[in-house]
Amino acid sequence: MKIIPKPYFYRSKDGKTCFSSSSEVIASDVVEKELAFLDFEKGENNKVTFEIGRTDYDYELTIDGNISVKSQTEEGLFHGAMTLKQLIFDGYKDGTSYIDNCVIRDKARFEYRGFMLDIVRHFFPKEVILGVIDVLALVKMNKLHLHLSDNQGYRLESKAFPVLNEKGNMRKGTCGDGIPVGGYLSHDDVKEIVRYAGERYIEVIPEIDLPGHTLAFLSAMPELGCTGEQYEVAEHYGIDERILCAGREENYDFLEKLLAEVTELFPSKYFHLGGDEVPKTHWEKCEKCKEKLSKEGLKNFEQLQGYFTNRVVNMLKLHGKTPIAWNEATYSGTLDGDVVCQYWSDGRRAERVVREAKKGRKIIVSKRVPYYLDMTYGVASLKDAYKYDPVELFDESAKGNVMGVECPLWTEYVATEEKLYSQAFPRAIAVAENAWYGGEKDYKDFEERLLNVLGMLQADDKNFAVLSDANPNIFKGTWSTIKFGLNAVDTVAIKSAINMLKAQKGRKL
Repeated sequence: MKIIPKPYFYRSKDGKTCFSSSSEVIASDVVEKELAFLDFEKGENNKVTFEIGRTDYDYELTIDGNISVKSQTEEGLFHGAMTLKQLIFDGYKDGTSYIDNCVIRDKARFEYRGFMLDIVRHFFPKEVILGVIDVLALVKMNKLHLHLSDNQGYRLESKAFPVLNEKGNMRKGTCGDGIPVGGYLSHDDVKEIVRYAGERYIEVIPEIDLPGHTLAFLSAMPELGCTGEQYEVAEHYGIDERILCAGREENYDFLEKLLAEVTELFPSKYFHLGGDEVPKTHWEKCEKCKEKLSKEGLKNFEQLQGYFTNRVVNMLKLHGKTPIAWNEATYSGTLDGDVVCQYWSDGRRAERVVREAKKGRKIIVSKRVPYYLDMTYGVASLKDAYKYDPVELFDESAKGNVMGVECPLWTEYVATEEKLYSQAFPRAIAVAENAWYGGEKDYKDFEERLLNVLGMLQADDKNFAVLSDANPNIFKGTWSTIKFGLNAVDTVAIKSAINMLKAQKGRKL
């Protein structure tokens, strides 16, 4: 049984079943196309049926001469098809596939099984995103989070504010290389991505990062800042203290119009509003921000971020969205209780995040190490990603509020499609297993099953890190980490670290 994620229940039966061009597939057009992924010859005449029926599982797959998939939902039938697809590939030889007869009953551990792609630091077009969706669907991921705005660019067509594309899209270079970087998704691109993902039961979630990471906004519309100064789209990475003004009432009018446009493009239940790494330096000097602080009876500038975020939350709720925010957005102590907290970094024990879960807030686990896919494999290996338990920090009173996991790929140092795939895979596949299968872990067993999926990626001309690179020895891993660190450290990085300290000022457990 070479299936990822590992099924909840598997029982082998005697014999094998043939899948070939003679097999009659009775399924949706999408499923039929997904199963016709190899060059098949004629074989035995049998049936492959997908039917809606009563079951206590996400899907049931029976292989015994004929093949049947049963589920109460079309989504469950698709998941069953992805399991069958892996079995077909494993048994394929010379135009036919012989699959071990078996019974599989399967269900997911978490409702939220996500992958995040940053298309700001380096832009990746529609075609690359569709290719990533294919891999996510194969391993039953069901959320694709697109990071669309940051200091280094705004990557979504705006008909309401075209200046965001005219001035906020293009940067002059990257860390002094002088090579311009631009690009954004058109409305038509987004519609095709959403449609394609939806056919594979993947929800596409947009992120507009607010109120920090907004230098691209300020470069296009300087009046949105506290000073009104004209800035350039950032060429370097890291945390910047130039952020949206929280005291300027016109900014909320701008955000209402912008978010109305974005929410119309993305029919997702969820909407990510960022909220991480927000230095308050400019706010502390801004008369309008200080006036807003006083008028609203706020105790400090951390609470001003809570006020700002809650106003954005209310805008999103009017559009029927459930907001998600990075865990820093909860630190004011005033964040709307309906906002989902995405945990990435909150100290060794993540006390604030755990406290929020105990109070009933929903949590998505994206712990930086080992789930950040931009990390070198020396910092976060494939084995680390597989072995990590996303609920290890939470006691029984809080575990039920962990709604799932997500592995983000930030692209500061990911400039090509080849690099994207080698950083993401196979680690994201290990996260997919964690998200779906909640049983005992056995890395050796996982690696044996993984080889089949990697073979499928290779057959589809998709890159990935070979296992010796994904689990480097101590010398190789240390050296790759040192090289990564040396590449990332410059005067701007030092300034970014200082801004991080500023962002943390005033926070209390």
